Amino acid sequence: MKTNRALYALMLVTISVLMILTACAPPAAPAAGSGSAEAAAEAPAAEKVTLRMTALGGIVAEAVTALTDQYMVENPNVEIIVDVQGDDMSWQKTAPTTMFAASDGPDLSWWWCGRFAQFHDMMDAGLLVSLDDLYESEGWTDAFPQGTLDYFTHTDGHRYGVNLDAVWTPMVYYNKDIFAEVGVEPPATWDDFYALADKLREAGYETLTTPYEMGVRSHLPDGLMLRSWTEKEYQAFLLNWMPDAPAWSLEHKWTDPNGVRIYQYIKDMADRGLLMQGYAGITDYGQSKSLFLSGKAAMFQDGSWSTGATSLPEETTFDWGYFYYPRLDQENYGEMGSFVANCLIVFQNRDNVETAKDVVAYILQPENMVLWAEKLGGPPGRTDLPSAEVEQVLGPDMAGMLQEIAAVGAPSLYEGVVPPELLASLKASIDLMLTGSLSPQEAAAMQQEETEKVRAELAGE
Repeated sequence: MKTNRALYALMLVTISVLMILTACAPPAAPAAGSGSAEAAAEAPAAEKVTLRMTALGGIVAEAVTALTDQYMVENPNVEIIVDVQGDDMSWQKTAPTTMFAASDGPDLSWWWCGRFAQFHDMMDAGLLVSLDDLYESEGWTDAFPQGTLDYFTHTDGHRYGVNLDAVWTPMVYYNKDIFAEVGVEPPATWDDFYALADKLREAGYETLTTPYEMGVRSHLPDGLMLRSWTEKEYQAFLLNWMPDAPAWSLEHKWTDPNGVRIYQYIKDMADRGLLMQGYAGITDYGQSKSLFLSGKAAMFQDGSWSTGATSLPEETTFDWGYFYYPRLDQENYGEMGSFVANCLIVFQNRDNVETAKDVVAYILQPENMVLWAEKLGGPPGRTDLPSAEVEQVLGPDMAGMLQEIAAVGAPSLYEGVVPPELLASLKASIDLMLTGSLSPQEAAAMQQEETEKVRAELAGE
């Protein structure tokens, strides 16, 4: 589907009229001192360039279209055809080996830059153009958190994609009115957290609500990994499943004490009532959020998307805030992790690579990233945007959060880096532990076994 070209067509008509009027006007006298031949010569018209760009349907395509239309107004020799792809998984699964690999494929695309969407396979196959020069010329190395820069640095040292928007998780949103009524504050330690939960239950409130799939099995372990492992340990587990993993990363195992305690803390949260009663029965995101919005639950584990202007600020009828899970010790790696897979990529072996890169640079300009955030209703990937402008489109809470993220760096989430098999094993091991089939030590051993299995399979053993 092609984007609307109304503004572009209007500009062409305007240019045509001006050309006709100019042709009818008497010739102007040559400028003093200029050669008549040179003065009479017309500047060559800019070469016509047509780009094809693919994008996911819905708000992503709307944001892409708004910015590419704007680019065409400013660059009338360029036509950008946006092919909108259906919001299903077939494009994600097939495009890297079909559409993107074809010689007549798109020039650039919005994409999920993660292993689950074959981003690394495309880099390894040489399908993508390095954007290193744009990172330098556009100042992107100072515009993104260090975690995002690390995420987009391939093993060959180059960067083949650039992040558009990001989500950060986990944080705990809380009802300030309930906290004031019960007489509690956001916890500084895990003992404070458990004591807080006891008081909330005594007062008749549910404690912490979150969907079981995305919350307990996914973002909760994400948060505990950041709090249980040191930076070196965390980086090891982002690497030690690879067949060419550095030797130092193989020294760190899930069965180490800091790996086992990730499982132990999840079990303790369930056993000690920090997770609301019946947490395993919450299978729907809306269901878990409605418990918080209705005032039945005092806390809600979620991500940065709830801080946006179109979420909690509009949905709540009470005063709310957020805090991060307490540290397990002072050497833990981070407060929250980032999911930064949404990106732009440019394809090799196309006729207009430099123009495609110019479009990418244009979309990533600060003022256009503010527009992108407004269209999506969520946080941009750049953390250097003017706070006043971010606050205007996403609210003061998101503007403040961006400043926090810029300061702490937000490392990539484990789930955004490792293969699907490891995520499936992590979830299964948590399930078996919470149903009493495995101890935390046995659950950690299961995850370590899967890590070694994936590494061996990828190595062809």
